[in-house]
Amino acid sequence: MSYTKLLSRNHNSVNQSIALIDCNNFYASCERIFNPKLIGKPIVVLSNNDGCIIARSKEAKKLGIKMGEPYFKAKNIIEKNDVKVFSSNYSLYGDISQRVMETLSSFSSEVEIYSIDEAFLGLNGFENFELNTYCRHIRQTIKKWVGIPVSIGVSSTKTLSKIANHLAKKQSDYKGVCILKNKIEIKKALELTSIEEVWGIGKRLSLFLKKYNIHNAYQFSQMDRGWIRKNMGVVGEKTYLELNSVSCLDLDLVPSDKQSCCVSRSFSQPIEKLFDLEESISTYGSRVSEKIREEGLVAESMSVFVLTNHFNRREKQYSNSIKLHLPFPTNNSIKNC
Repeated sequence: MSYTKLLSRNHNSVNQSIALIDCNNFYASCERIFNPKLIGKPIVVLSNNDGCIIARSKEAKKLGIKMGEPYFKAKNIIEKNDVKVFSSNYSLYGDISQRVMETLSSFSSEVEIYSIDEAFLGLNGFENFELNTYCRHIRQTIKKWVGIPVSIGVSSTKTLSKIANHLAKKQSDYKGVCILKNKIEIKKALELTSIEEVWGIGKRLSLFLKKYNIHNAYQFSQMDRGWIRKNMGVVGEKTYLELNSVSCLDLDLVPSDKQSCCVSRSFSQPIEKLFDLEESISTYGSRVSEKIREEGLVAESMSVFVLTNHFNRREKQYSNSIKLHLPFPTNNSIKNC
């Protein structure tokens, strides 16, 4: 389908409403459900075997703790400021995520689960003041039923609802709900959104655009469409159209099957015996089989990879991997004798 037809088909897309519901500081919020004393306290959640920081509460972010930073590098800040530290508990987080998504399904028949802590909802048929009331009801219900605080952004396209959600989360005036349907409000929001924060742009493209003095989303939305198509391809043009209230990204109501599944861990201490490594790989293989069985899938091949501690600058590092093609597709973790 050509974009001329796409533009014609979606010229009324400004009348549709797509909401993005995003759980605030999800992993940290999950930990607070079971310990309300942690509310208002700085929290970090660590990766498998406590290697790196994979989640931070807003209080921890204000202390300057960085996402993905190795725990040992942030240890001084953590201890000095009495930051609460938790090992990741993905089973718990997955269970709470499911509760949030089930709650959302009671508010709309059109739900796209985008990630463990985000979902798009189709909310057509509301006037703006009704939308605001309805979204605040959604927010209050999730907080009451599940215990997770969420931010909600609503607009006529997915990309604009992402921007609305960002404003709802970052600016307290919105009180957790931002609706961008008015042209003046959309323009103001785009001017406040730096180009690297636009969904689908990313760091590499933002550096390219800044060479042409395009520093925010509004400047990008005012560019020549042909220039964007020539320099940024189809994906860039879709982003451009979405920022101009032309919906190009439909709600994906039927999730596609996963193409891959991975279970990996960082060890808390060096593994020096082959037996220990074999035992760990066997355990991870069983876990990944369990995960694909839960989704009714089978695997045609499997890969095993190992690498040493790249934070250790004093010793030469090693990495290797192997891919094994299975005799027939399977999800069975029991070795046939």
